[in-house]
Amino acid sequence: MKFIASILLLFPLVVLSQSYHSEYEEAVFENLDQVVSNTDFFKSLLAIDSVMTTDTYLKYKSRVDDIIIGLPEKESKEKKEKKRIHEIYDLVHETFFKKYEIDSYFNDIFETGEYNCVTATALYAYIFSELNVPYHVKEAPSHVFLIVYPDTFGIYLETTIPGTLGFQSPSDSEIKKMVDELVAYKLVTDDEVSRLGYKEIYNTYLYGKEFVPSSSLIGMQYYNKGVLKNEVSDYKSSINNFKKAGKFYDSPIVSIFLKTVMFSRINELEFNSKEDVEFLCDLINVSEFNNDYNKDNLYGTFSKIINHYDNDSDFIDFVINKFDQLENQEVRQIALEYFLEYLARENANKGIFDKALQYSDSLLEISPKNRIAMEVIEFICFKKVSLSTLDINSFSEFQGMVEKYPFIKDNNRYEISLSYFYSRLSYLNFSEKNPKEGQEYMKKLEDLLENKIVFENFDKGLLSTLYIKAGNYYYYKEYYNDAYKIYKKGLEYIPDHYELKKRLNWCFDEIKN
Repeated sequence: MKFIASILLLFPLVVLSQSYHSEYEEAVFENLDQVVSNTDFFKSLLAIDSVMTTDTYLKYKSRVDDIIIGLPEKESKEKKEKKRIHEIYDLVHETFFKKYEIDSYFNDIFETGEYNCVTATALYAYIFSELNVPYHVKEAPSHVFLIVYPDTFGIYLETTIPGTLGFQSPSDSEIKKMVDELVAYKLVTDDEVSRLGYKEIYNTYLYGKEFVPSSSLIGMQYYNKGVLKNEVSDYKSSINNFKKAGKFYDSPIVSIFLKTVMFSRINELEFNSKEDVEFLCDLINVSEFNNDYNKDNLYGTFSKIINHYDNDSDFIDFVINKFDQLENQEVRQIALEYFLEYLARENANKGIFDKALQYSDSLLEISPKNRIAMEVIEFICFKKVSLSTLDINSFSEFQGMVEKYPFIKDNNRYEISLSYFYSRLSYLNFSEKNPKEGQEYMKKLEDLLENKIVFENFDKGLLSTLYIKAGNYYYYKEYYNDAYKIYKKGLEYIPDHYELKKRLNWCFDEIKN
């Protein structure tokens, strides 16, 4: 039987790397042809057995092939060919199938005789393929079966029921009677019957139009196993089996179940391992943003990652690399911004400015107006100013940052920082007997001090020190008028400064004399 369970999509948020339980299984999956239907059908059916080997596979296959060799040849007449198919059906059932067991797999047929609709259908499919007998594998809710000679005889094989109950080949009169009843109940029209014919209407109504490739039976085994593992909350194994199922079984139910189990497992994860992060990224790739989960779910999971005490910056770098590979570009953007913002702030707070700037640069590449990146850059810029000696090298570094990040100029601290640089550079130049450069920096400082915010945030002690130093330069060279102007300017900023007043009076006396 093929299981169908109710689907309940759970919200928070997670596919593990596909693992194999044997070298045999790994070889089957690694050697899959691009066209899955061309794969070794019998060999692949046995891959689900964790102890399967090539020798055992060949032994089981030989048992079936020996039966095939002894089967009667194809008949040319319809009645005899139907009888032959019936005989084959009965012989296979009597030879291999001992007990119906819903939780069984293809290898169990040869070990215990246990079978279910998937494994029995698979064995018949292999045999009919070897005999060049046309068939369709039909899928129904919770079940799968065969129709042999689907375009002519339409023989229905219920593989889980031995004897005549499992073999149905309606006569033309029975087909006509049933279709006439469909017309009477207005389920089909006379026009459809005339256009398509009785047999086509019968097959379409009873069996449906769709059929699945025989290779789907390989995947159905893994699907069934995934359902069973999920029922006992073995989510990791369940997910692994659903992933393998999807390689062969192209059905929406596989991806739905896969998502459901992955969402169920999310609360088990601590997100302190690379495996957990890969799991999360795989879930995101198979889920729909704003349908299966939303931004709040993402942020909740991301918070677990950054707040786990095991996770350092190197681990978050790994996380960023994995999310950078996401297929959903919107989620990729959200994730990259979140983790880059975290690392930029974290490194800035720890004083690791070079790394903080690298993460901020990465942020601005994907989000040119990112507020966090800009704030981190501004913080580092002005922190460096506060820690510097305000010399020419520090000033050059400051100018370089402003040139690279023009938005720094929009911050009031930009002009405040400039004022400190101009003050210090003016002071140094006067100290080194470079009055021309000293005056140039002083003039730039005075222009900035016209800004009330700059003036209010400038250290008045430093300001008085500068004007005393500059005034003294001219005073002791006996340029009393120049010194007078500088002392006087300083007093405009600090009207009651005792030392400036005293020196202004000295100049006044010298000028008067």
